[in-house]
Amino acid sequence: MKKVNKSAFTLIELLVVIAIIAILAAILFPVFGRARENARRASCQSNLKQIGLGFAQYTQDYDERLPGRYMNAPASDGSPGTAWRQVLQPYIKSTQLFACPSNTGNTQGTWSGGASTLLSSTPRSYIVNGFPDNIGGTPPTNDGAGQSLAAIPATATTMLVMESDPSWQWPEANTSLSTTDFRNMLFAGHLGQVNFLFVDGHVKALKPLATGTPTNMWTIEEDGAGPTTLLDRLGAWQTKVNQ
Repeated sequence: MKKVNKSAFTLIELLVVIAIIAILAAILFPVFGRARENARRASCQSNLKQIGLGFAQYTQDYDERLPGRYMNAPASDGSPGTAWRQVLQPYIKSTQLFACPSNTGNTQGTWSGGASTLLSSTPRSYIVNGFPDNIGGTPPTNDGAGQSLAAIPATATTMLVMESDPSWQWPEANTSLSTTDFRNMLFAGHLGQVNFLFVDGHVKALKPLATGTPTNMWTIEEDGAGPTTLLDRLGAWQTKVNQ
C-alpha cells in the first residue's frame, strides 16, 4: 500500500499568517472607517440640499423672504410655537431629511417650544442660523419672519443651517451663549469638518472656524471677519470637531 505524505502548517507558520492578518486589519480598518464616514457626510449633505430646496420653494411663495426661526413664538401658557422646520414640512415632505446619519443621538425628540403633533418625535439634527442677538450682526432668519433675500447681499457666504448636538433642543443656533455652551450646542462633525447650508442653496463641509474668518458667515452684513467673541466660540467648536 502506497504511503501518503500529509503536510500541515507548523505553529510558526500559523503565527506568521495571523500576524500578517492583524497588520492588514490595522491598516485597513481606519480606511474603511473613513470611507463609511465620508458616505455619511455625503448623505448629510444631500439632506441639507433638500432642505435648501424647501427654503427656496418657500421664498418663492412668500415674496422672496425666508421663514423665521419661529413663525410664531411659544406662548407663556405653554402652547407650542411654529418653528421653521414645521413651515418647511409641506415642501420637504419627509421628516427623515432632518436626520444626519452620523448624528445618531439626535434622531428622536422635540424642539423646545417648537413641538407639534406632526413633529413631536422626529429627527432634529439641523438648526437654523437665526438667533436675534447674533454676535456681530444680523442673522438671515429671526422671529416672525426671516430676512428678505434682497437684504442679503452675499447669499453664497451667508450660512443658513448647520448641524446641532443631540443635547440641543432649540430650533436655532445661539451665538450669545458662553464658549462652553456654544461648543456643546453644535455637532462634533465629520472627519474634522461640519456641513453647512448657505442661503443660495449650496452645501459645503467646512471647519467651524472658517465660518468666522476671513468672512463672518453668521451675519448678512459684509464686514470681514467676525468679532473676537465669535471667533473664540468657533475655536472651541473646532476643538470639539478635531477630537
